[in-house]
Order: sequence, then structure tokens, then C-alpha cells
Amino acid sequence: MSSYSRILDSVLIPGYYSLRGRRYSQYRKLLNHSQWWSPERIREFQWRELQRLLEHAFRSVPYYQKKYAQAGIELGDIKTRDDFARLPPLTRDEINDHRSELCATKTLQRLIPHATGGSSGVPTRFLITLDSYDWRSCASARAYSWSGYRTGEPALYLWGAPVGKNSRLKSAKLNCYRFLRRELVIPTFLQTPELWRETFQHAIRFRPKLIVGYVSSLEQFARFLLEERCVIPGVEAVIAAAEPMYESTRQLVLQAFRAPLFNTYGSREFMSIAAECDRHDGLHIHAENLLVETELDADRGPSEFLVTDLHNYGMPFIRYRIGDIGRLSHAFCPCGRGLPLLHGIEGRVLEVLRTREGRIVPGEFFPHLMKDAPEVREFRVQQASLDEIVVSVVLSRELSATSQGLLRQETSKVFGTETRITIKPVASIPQLASGKRSVTVGIG
Repeated sequence: MSSYSRILDSVLIPGYYSLRGRRYSQYRKLLNHSQWWSPERIREFQWRELQRLLEHAFRSVPYYQKKYAQAGIELGDIKTRDDFARLPPLTRDEINDHRSELCATKTLQRLIPHATGGSSGVPTRFLITLDSYDWRSCASARAYSWSGYRTGEPALYLWGAPVGKNSRLKSAKLNCYRFLRRELVIPTFLQTPELWRETFQHAIRFRPKLIVGYVSSLEQFARFLLEERCVIPGVEAVIAAAEPMYESTRQLVLQAFRAPLFNTYGSREFMSIAAECDRHDGLHIHAENLLVETELDADRGPSEFLVTDLHNYGMPFIRYRIGDIGRLSHAFCPCGRGLPLLHGIEGRVLEVLRTREGRIVPGEFFPHLMKDAPEVREFRVQQASLDEIVVSVVLSRELSATSQGLLRQETSKVFGTETRITIKPVASIPQLASGKRSVTVGIG
């Protein structure tokens, strides 16, 4: 670890949060220590945190009070994890329809608005507390540290660009944040040889130790590097996010970046949910902050994840259907961490789209865009041809001129003005024959 990283991680960041009266440093120390607890001790800690959350939800959250009463369940009935599993799950539709009722009536913390991009086709708008944000920030920092990365080391992000325009103040804060943390973000929604050539030149000057990106962006950049016989020196790790990752991607990344790939799993609702360590034997779940269940036991095959945020007391997510499918493991990683493992994430199948010039646009572009159109409850994007893209939308109310303008403006930036963007209101979005919902359907 460099001197700058050590000072930033142990002095500047903790000092900033302490001055603001927040408990980031305390949570960071806890998570660094608790990952080495035994599985039994982690489960005991998780159960205590869950009991506190349930007591709060039963007493202070109107929607849960009504929902659980209708299910015939009282707080005193929940004495074991099996009892907890009887609570009816929370859905995206419930959050969007009953947002105010899901907010606690007794919370002293300011609530921060957030929105998902709708990777499963249904955007979700919600609120979190600052305390919950600190928990999830610490979990995310721990996940990145498993790759060997330390805060303040140069990190290159192949990521999404902000949609629309930020205020000058917000842009200045974001730029300052990235400068201090030594992060270089390259928007990759429009992938061209020119973009990758520029990205390579930036990387040569920036000399990142870590590269983070959408899986599809990492794959395309890796292929460019191999085809052009380009090498980025000094890369020590690559982190994949936001899309399903397969072993072929791992080998491609290793060949192109000459560094190991670390898979992660997260969402806007919870930030980092699970991540790989250097053993690459499954993803460690941040069990101190989240409880992750599956509807079926792993032996019966993959099923939908149900996630409980143990520390968002402002708008609790309890047994939330996140829309992703996978398996939990009964085994534990040989690294010695007592955290439970997640194996086989099978959701979030986002197909790539293409421009008329043959350029690739990752499917993640549209979920990232749709979160800023508040009228959109559900969507599917289908590229009928290189000349036309049809965006089917289920609306909560008529699409405003502002949202229509934003959608057309941002898609035109990427696909060009000659590609027709048809916004088609529909009553519902049908599922595929497999039972999964494909958010973007390319032309192959």
C-alpha cells in the first residue's frame, strides 16, 4: 500500500466521516474483523441485527404492520429463521405503489432518494438512511479489498455516464471525490474502436492498478487489446460488475490484462451484495449487512433471491424479491472467512445492441437510462433492425415531455439520429418462454 493510500484510508476518510458524526470508521473496522469470525458467530450477529430490524418494522412501518397483520403474523411469532421465512416477500410493485407507507414513522435520520436502473425491467425508487449508506459503503470497500486493491490506488472504471446534466455543484463534488480517490471513469455505453484506443491511451498515462467495469465492456476492451497487441502495464486486478460473468470472460481478461478477474454481485438497492476473494470459489455474501435467502434450497436448483437490508431503518427492505436467480452454497471458502457463499447467479441477462455503423452498445445502457424516467414502471427494448429500436413501456402515468425528450436525446447520442426510437406504451411486458424477463433483445 502506498503512503497516499494509507493516509487516505486511515486518516482522511475516517476524519471526514467523524466530523460529520457518522459511524463509517466503526463499521469498516467491524467488517474487516468480522469476516474472520466463525460461521456460527456471523449467523448469531446477523440474527440479532434482524431481530432489531423486525421490531422496528412491526412498530414503525405502516405498510409492514398492515401486510403482516393480513398474513396473520405478529412479532412474537418470529422466534427462528424458519419463522422469519414465513413472512411474505416484498416486491418492486409494492415499493413503487406504497413508497410512503414503507417509510418508518419513527426515524431521526434524513432519508436519501435512490433509484434502480431496472436490470430486470422494473425500475424501483426508494429511500435509504445515511447510516445504511455507510454500512453498504464499507461492505463495498471490503469487497474491493479482496482483490488486493486499496483505496487511493489508481483505478480505471469502464462504467456508465451520468444521464442528462448534473448541476455545477454536483459535478464539482463528483470530480473532487474521484480526484482524491484517484479514479478515472470512462463512459462505455457507446463502444467503438476509437473509444478503446482513447481508453488505452488514458490507461497508459494513468497507470491503473485496478480496472473495474461492466462485464460486456471488459470483454470488448480485452478483445481490442489482444487484437491490437496492446498491454497496460501495472494492472494487478480486474473487477467485473453489473452483468453475468462466465469463465470464458475470466480467461479473456487474464490474457488481455495479465491480471486476475474478481466477480462481484450487487444492485442499486443494496450496493455490494457479494464478491469473490482470491480463491475464486464462490462469492462471499456481506452477511453482517444483508440476509440473502433463496426461495428453494440449493439442492432443488436455482431460485429467486430474497434480500433483507439489516440497517436501512428509514425504508426497510425485508425479504425483497430482487429479480435475480441463483444458488446459495452450503460450503465455505478455503480462505477461512466465515461468510456464506453464493454460487451461480443466473439473472440479469442483458443482450448487447448495435448501431448502424456496427458499434456495440451494452444492454446496461437502457436500465441506466430508464431510472431517470419516473413514469416508467417496466420496460423492454427490442432492436428490430439497425434502423429501428422499439422501447415498450408500462407507465404509471403519461410520459412527460421532459422524460420523452430525455429518452430520445440520450438514445440519439448513442445510436445516432438516423435510427428510429419508437416509444410504445403497453399494458404489460410478457416473460420469455424460460420464465425470465429479457430487458434488451438484440438482433443477433
